[in-house]
Amino acid sequence: MKSSIITTAQAAKILGVSARTAQLWVESGVIPSWKTPGGHRRMYESDVLAALERGNTIQPAGWEVLVLAPARHHAAWLEAFAAMDVDAVTCLDDPVAAAVTLGATVPDMLVVHLEALDEHMPGFLARLRGVPVLARLRIVIATSLPAVEVDALLGSGLHHTVIPLQDLPERAPRELPQQLTQQLTRQLAQHSPIKPATVPPLPPALHQAPFPVGANEARRLAAVHRSGLLYSAQEEAMDNIAQLAALSLGMPVALISVISEDKQWFKARVGLELSETERSWAFCNYTLLQDGVQEFSELDADPRFADNPAVAAAPHFRYYAGAPIRDDFGFALGSLCVIDTKPRKLGPEGIQILARLARQASHEVGRAIRAAARRKQAL
Repeated sequence: MKSSIITTAQAAKILGVSARTAQLWVESGVIPSWKTPGGHRRMYESDVLAALERGNTIQPAGWEVLVLAPARHHAAWLEAFAAMDVDAVTCLDDPVAAAVTLGATVPDMLVVHLEALDEHMPGFLARLRGVPVLARLRIVIATSLPAVEVDALLGSGLHHTVIPLQDLPERAPRELPQQLTQQLTRQLAQHSPIKPATVPPLPPALHQAPFPVGANEARRLAAVHRSGLLYSAQEEAMDNIAQLAALSLGMPVALISVISEDKQWFKARVGLELSETERSWAFCNYTLLQDGVQEFSELDADPRFADNPAVAAAPHFRYYAGAPIRDDFGFALGSLCVIDTKPRKLGPEGIQILARLARQASHEVGRAIRAAARRKQAL
């Protein structure tokens, strides 16, 4: 006789995994299930318990990772995980905030970057042992501390993997973040169960594109599609950012673009009727390759743009300035740009305004991606 019927969220609690991971197991058939007339997944608790007993053979298709690390190392962790097969990474520097996050969701992995023994970490780690729902949480300790000190800190009963890090100089040189990123990427691949990301090959048309293509373009395109931003619904927050850019800088056109393999699609637009163009039209192809604001003051006199259909014919654009919009991993998904039909130049204040608005748009993109992930978990 079958046991009680439960939801995917309840199954996730039993399994000690995120709702997203439980959903992947359900959809792949690891846990037998069916759909209600309303489209929601249901399953028998006994089937979930049977899957729990086979837990060491179940492999999630993606990973959600929580990183507890000093704030100055967050960028290195994000860049390292960008090369791995993960769906989402959250970086925090406060054990209390990490505990709250673990109480709200169960990621697939917790990474703790230990630089020194402090008064908070032993208590935080000890409490993990007493939370049943975290029993299946994979814990990784990244540290340059001696193994004996780590063992003494963690005590018994907390299953974990240690990623050894080399000591880095106290006075960090300019190349230090890259050194740490290289260490983390190498050690994650060697010591963690997460596999390096498989990136589809670059589309053949982009090998001979009439515009510049970055060395990481294949990974950037994967990030674009992973984000779900392309052809997504209109959002008031993004519309407001485009409006602010146009009004504050006195520009007739302001756009928030997303750049795919062959299209430039506008998530928000002011002063332009087109919702998308061919990618070859996009001035933003150059913006994707750089940090900060890119400015082209006389488009018709620039050999890179003089033959562009939007320059050579109506609407006869003459000026462009744009800044990249990035996801949490640092990939440039598109840009916030302003355009005019006459030559001009932004001053230092205008450049600062555009850069700040682009950063705000990046925050909104990150928020939208995380919200979409939460909605998917709730199904």
